[in-house]
Amino acid sequence: MTNWKAVTVALGLALGWFVGNPAVALGPAPDPRAEVQVNVARVEGLTQHLRNNPQDVDEMEHLAALYMANGCYDAALGPLARALQLDPHRRRLWVALDLAVKKSARVRITDADLTTLASEFRKSVESKASH
Repeated sequence: MTNWKAVTVALGLALGWFVGNPAVALGPAPDPRAEVQVNVARVEGLTQHLRNNPQDVDEMEHLAALYMANGCYDAALGPLARALQLDPHRRRLWVALDLAVKKSARVRITDADLTTLASEFRKSVESKASH
Protein backbone atom coordinates (compact mmCIF):
# COMPACT_ATOMS: atom_id res chain seq x y z
CA MET A 1 0.00 0.00 0.00
CA THR A 2 1.39 3.43 -0.94
CA ASN A 3 1.70 6.10 1.72
CA TRP A 4 0.66 9.08 -0.42
CA LYS A 5 1.38 11.61 2.29
CA ALA A 6 5.01 10.45 2.47
CA VAL A 7 5.26 10.48 -1.33
CA THR A 8 3.86 14.02 -1.48
CA VAL A 9 6.28 15.27 1.18
CA ALA A 10 9.22 13.59 -0.54
CA LEU A 11 8.29 15.11 -3.91
CA GLY A 12 7.88 18.53 -2.31
CA LEU A 13 11.29 18.31 -0.67
CA ALA A 14 12.86 17.14 -3.94
CA LEU A 15 11.26 20.06 -5.77
CA GLY A 16 12.51 22.46 -3.12
CA TRP A 17 16.06 21.18 -3.44
CA PHE A 18 15.80 21.24 -7.23
CA VAL A 19 14.86 24.93 -7.30
CA GLY A 20 17.49 25.69 -4.68
CA ASN A 21 15.18 26.61 -1.85
CA PRO A 22 14.03 23.78 0.43
CA ALA A 23 11.65 26.16 2.20
CA VAL A 24 9.51 26.13 -0.96
CA ALA A 25 8.53 22.57 -0.12
CA LEU A 26 7.39 23.53 3.36
CA GLY A 27 4.87 26.09 2.15
CA PRO A 28 4.30 29.56 3.58
CA ALA A 29 5.74 30.37 6.98
CA PRO A 30 3.24 30.43 9.84
CA ASP A 31 1.86 33.83 10.78
CA PRO A 32 3.43 34.86 14.12
CA ARG A 33 0.31 36.83 15.00
CA ALA A 34 -1.77 33.68 14.70
CA GLU A 35 0.58 31.89 17.09
CA VAL A 36 0.23 34.72 19.61
CA GLN A 37 -3.55 34.56 19.30
CA VAL A 38 -3.47 30.80 19.92
CA ASN A 39 -1.30 31.27 23.00
CA VAL A 40 -3.58 34.00 24.36
CA ALA A 41 -6.56 31.71 23.82
CA ARG A 42 -4.76 28.89 25.63
CA VAL A 43 -3.96 31.15 28.60
CA GLU A 44 -7.58 32.32 28.73
CA GLY A 45 -8.82 28.72 28.53
CA LEU A 46 -6.52 27.58 31.32
CA THR A 47 -7.50 30.58 33.45
CA GLN A 48 -11.19 29.80 32.92
CA HIS A 49 -10.58 26.18 33.88
CA LEU A 50 -8.72 27.24 37.03
CA ARG A 51 -11.53 29.62 37.92
CA ASN A 52 -13.87 26.63 37.94
CA ASN A 53 -11.30 24.18 39.37
CA PRO A 54 -9.08 26.22 41.71
CA GLN A 55 -7.31 23.13 43.11
CA ASP A 56 -6.16 21.74 39.72
CA VAL A 57 -2.38 21.61 40.16
CA ASP A 58 -1.87 19.97 36.76
CA GLU A 59 -3.44 22.92 34.94
CA MET A 60 -1.47 25.42 37.03
CA GLU A 61 1.63 23.57 35.93
CA HIS A 62 0.45 23.70 32.29
CA LEU A 63 -0.20 27.44 32.56
CA ALA A 64 3.26 28.03 34.01
CA ALA A 65 4.81 25.90 31.25
CA LEU A 66 2.97 27.93 28.61
CA TYR A 67 4.25 31.18 30.12
CA MET A 68 7.79 29.80 30.26
CA ALA A 69 7.66 28.49 26.69
CA ASN A 70 6.92 32.06 25.62
CA GLY A 71 9.67 33.61 27.73
CA CYS A 72 7.32 35.00 30.41
CA TYR A 73 9.23 33.62 33.38
CA ASP A 74 7.95 36.18 35.89
CA ALA A 75 4.35 35.34 34.93
CA ALA A 76 5.05 31.63 35.50
CA LEU A 77 6.01 32.22 39.14
CA GLY A 78 2.42 32.81 40.34
CA PRO A 79 0.87 29.57 39.11
CA LEU A 80 3.96 27.63 40.21
CA ALA A 81 3.83 29.15 43.70
CA ARG A 82 0.13 28.32 44.05
CA ALA A 83 0.62 24.79 42.70
CA LEU A 84 3.40 24.25 45.23
CA GLN A 85 1.10 25.37 48.05
CA LEU A 86 -1.35 22.68 46.99
CA ASP A 87 1.20 19.96 46.18
CA PRO A 88 4.59 20.71 47.77
CA HIS A 89 5.91 17.19 47.12
CA ARG A 90 5.68 17.36 43.31
CA ARG A 91 9.35 17.58 42.35
CA ARG A 92 8.86 18.84 38.81
CA LEU A 93 7.11 21.94 40.19
CA TRP A 94 10.25 22.77 42.17
CA VAL A 95 12.39 22.17 39.08
CA ALA A 96 10.16 24.47 37.01
CA LEU A 97 10.22 27.10 39.76
CA ASP A 98 14.01 26.95 39.89
CA LEU A 99 14.22 27.47 36.12
CA ALA A 100 11.67 30.30 36.16
CA VAL A 101 13.53 32.12 38.93
CA LYS A 102 16.87 31.74 37.14
CA LYS A 103 15.44 33.06 33.87
CA SER A 104 13.31 35.79 35.42
CA ALA A 105 14.42 39.20 36.60
CA ARG A 106 14.73 37.86 40.17
CA VAL A 107 18.02 36.88 41.74
CA ARG A 108 16.36 34.64 44.33
CA ILE A 109 12.96 33.91 45.81
CA THR A 110 12.01 33.56 49.47
CA ASP A 111 9.22 31.61 51.13
CA ALA A 112 7.48 34.92 51.80
CA ASP A 113 7.75 35.79 48.09
CA LEU A 114 6.22 32.43 47.17
CA THR A 115 3.35 32.95 49.60
CA THR A 116 2.69 36.42 48.17
CA LEU A 117 2.88 35.20 44.56
CA ALA A 118 0.52 32.30 45.28
CA SER A 119 -1.97 34.63 46.96
CA GLU A 120 -1.80 37.14 44.10
CA PHE A 121 -2.28 34.38 41.54
CA ARG A 122 -5.28 32.95 43.41
CA LYS A 123 -6.84 36.42 43.69
CA SER A 124 -6.22 37.19 40.01
CA VAL A 125 -7.98 34.01 38.92
CA GLU A 126 -10.87 34.69 41.30
CA SER A 127 -11.18 38.33 40.20
CA LYS A 128 -11.45 37.28 36.56
CA ALA A 129 -14.41 35.15 37.58
CA SER A 130 -16.29 38.22 38.84
CA HIS A 131 -15.92 40.09 35.52
